[in-house]
Amino acid sequence: MHPCFGQTQQTRIKELENAAGAALSQGKSELALDKYRQALCLQPRSTTLNLKVAELYLSTGQVLQAIEAYQTALKLDPVNEKTAIGLARAYRQIYNYDETRRLLQRASAQHPKSGAALVELGRLDIHLQYYDQAVGELREAVQRQPSLVAAYVNLGVAYQAKGDQQKALEQFNRAIQRDPRSASAHHFRGMLYADQDDNEHAYADAHQAYVLDPAITASRVLLAKVATRVGKCAEAIDLLKPLTESESKETTNLYLLVRAYQCSNQAELARQAQSEFEHRSQQEEKGRRLKMEADHLAERAGDLARQNQLSPALELLNQALSKDPENGPTHAVLAKIEFSEGDIPKAHSEIEVALRTSPWNPDYLYVLGRVFERQQDWQGALEAFQKTVLANPKESDAYYEMGQIYMQRGDRARAVQALEKAVKLSPDDPDYKKALAELTGAKSQ
Repeated sequence: MHPCFGQTQQTRIKELENAAGAALSQGKSELALDKYRQALCLQPRSTTLNLKVAELYLSTGQVLQAIEAYQTALKLDPVNEKTAIGLARAYRQIYNYDETRRLLQRASAQHPKSGAALVELGRLDIHLQYYDQAVGELREAVQRQPSLVAAYVNLGVAYQAKGDQQKALEQFNRAIQRDPRSASAHHFRGMLYADQDDNEHAYADAHQAYVLDPAITASRVLLAKVATRVGKCAEAIDLLKPLTESESKETTNLYLLVRAYQCSNQAELARQAQSEFEHRSQQEEKGRRLKMEADHLAERAGDLARQNQLSPALELLNQALSKDPENGPTHAVLAKIEFSEGDIPKAHSEIEVALRTSPWNPDYLYVLGRVFERQQDWQGALEAFQKTVLANPKESDAYYEMGQIYMQRGDRARAVQALEKAVKLSPDDPDYKKALAELTGAKSQ
């Protein structure tokens, strides 16, 4: 049944919002999303409901839908800071850092008394290792909003990355003075103390961070590391064993478990953990080396394929797969070759493998869109091209293909919009200009 029932009563909207809240409290995000969407059908111009839907889409990994919902909310309220920051976070998830920065800079300018957007900018620049830029943004955030604890925490992280331990400690102290229950502030201060071998203070902070937010794996690991140093061996083992028994166990956690067993004089368990640590370390190093070799072979094969030298290209691709069977670049080149040879099902299979390794790679998404077009799956193609331009807004070919699909659907307005974007990005492309001219009745230059 369609979630819109034709009801407009505020009581019904309130019921749905309450049901969504109850579902969230039980960890049922998809059910909460469904309830909010039903409420949104009754009040589609609600910025609050659009924002809640967007946040749930993002938290459940539905980034394309999240971006669309955030954009709708932002159109309804163009200066809503929370919406702009949410949209920026969505773009950051798909590695579109240019759009992330643009949105945050605009939000910062629109809200000169708020430091929230500047904190997000600082986090982005810390991630990109632009530490001086991050320090400047975060210092301004502190000046604008002295009560914003996240600004002090991230400023401390930026200073620590720059190697200025004293200034980093000052910022973490300020964060904790303002909010003693800030798990992140205790965590990062604990890391700093641990790096300085101040184990007493490191343990106190790591323990507090873990108590405040036990779901954060990094705090659990930090506490285990420092607990071993201060002789709390059993505690370290209890903290680490669940991590080393999981399927996604980290090699570094195995190393810490070795130290914890040695600390508690459990020599046989330490030996077993050491053996597994060495095996996994060797496997990871081998995997990294083989992936690098496969990436290089795929790059060479791509160059040959573009020169129509398919046999030597396929030989190199087979070599790459023997080294790294799930290598994304290799499967992407294979998909392009299969597509050009007309084996569309095979191309589809290959590009799906590539996308499993890099779901928001714009090149892979564009190939997927072309495959869907050949399979006459127009909706699938449109979504793939929409994702392509979200990840890379300068991909003119994707806009052109979107324009063709919209024309086929009879959606002239969107077709014109997509083709205009293609022409703007690639003004010298005759096919783009011809398609736009035919659609608008203008003369192609």
